[in-house]
Amino acid sequence: MTSSPKRLSEVSRLAGLLADQVLDAQIFSRPIPDQHIRALLDAALLLGEHSIPLPALLMQIVHEVDKETSRMTDADVVEQAEVKGMAWLLRPFQGRKEP
Repeated sequence: MTSSPKRLSEVSRLAGLLADQVLDAQIFSRPIPDQHIRALLDAALLLGEHSIPLPALLMQIVHEVDKETSRMTDADVVEQAEVKGMAWLLRPFQGRKEP
């Protein structure tokens, strides 16, 4: 599936809206679903692959994640890398229903 400029623009718009919701939840100490963070990071990767600037609020979240990652110990970083690698490998199967 090709990523058209129109679709990428929509990804950017939706990522900005979701980033706003996530930051709002953070400010008011409400729980933030892991799926929201994963969706935002996936959007950031996709937009980055196509050299599209990230929405400002998404950029803020990416910087926060980066800061948290830099605070991890070496063992935590290795574990995080393994999790990200596994998630990347399983991407084609996301949303696929069992027969």
